[in-house]
Amino acid sequence: MKFTVHQIQIDRSVYNEVNALGHEAAALKYPEYRAYMDTSFMGSKRYRAEYSQYYKPVCTIEADNLNRVFDIGNIGPEESITRLAPMHSISVGDIIEDEQGVKHIVDSFGFKEIQ
Repeated sequence: MKFTVHQIQIDRSVYNEVNALGHEAAALKYPEYRAYMDTSFMGSKRYRAEYSQYYKPVCTIEADNLNRVFDIGNIGPEESITRLAPMHSISVGDIIEDEQGVKHIVDSFGFKEIQ
């Protein structure tokens, strides 16, 4: 099966603001940073539907299931990954979409289906 990995990509200029303003002030100014902060640390517990606009597809991965997608996205093999944009290793808060369009957010333990 082919899965698409979606991640929130934070621009370098936003990180510069984080360094200048601090996390909370930057999160108030940049909603994409708020989405990143909420989901990176809390996964599905802090995910909101409006955050979906900040996720971008970064790769597709050929795998049998979500656990294998996670493994491949972190340790390879690289030939199972088709990169669409710069990406980081798969972690809490990232979204994995299957071929039927079902989306799961990576949680602290496992995955949770999201709408």
